Amino acid sequence: MDFQKLKNKINSGGLKFTHQRMVIYEALCISEDHPTAEMVFSRVKEANPGLSKGTVYKTLDSFVHANMVQKFTDDLGLMRFDPVLESHSHLYCSKSKKIRDYKNAGLEKMLKKYFEENQIDGFEVEEVSLVIKGKTK
Repeated sequence: MDFQKLKNKINSGGLKFTHQRMVIYEALCISEDHPTAEMVFSRVKEANPGLSKGTVYKTLDSFVHANMVQKFTDDLGLMRFDPVLESHSHLYCSKSKKIRDYKNAGLEKMLKKYFEENQIDGFEVEEVSLVIKGKTK
């Protein structure tokens, strides 16, 4: 993602553009493994030695509140961050513990239709995210 796109994305989230936000958001966007805050910190700290772990945590939280990224808890109870906001599912490899996006319009449509036709009493479904567990061949 180029500089101007990063700046526009951060500003469109209602946040002030800063160098720290730029490097943290960029690290998320180039990651394909839905990193934890610790993983993001380890990826940006060498090139940005003044960046603290606390800043990474706070910045990721501000991205979530600005609807720029989503967060979810993995099988190990770790909070993961995903910059892909459109509806999609995830593939989770039980061997490597890696998570990657899985986009399938037919599956997403089927899930949406299912929950429209099968309401859950006392609960409004806003989004469905499927985690498909298995092992990479």
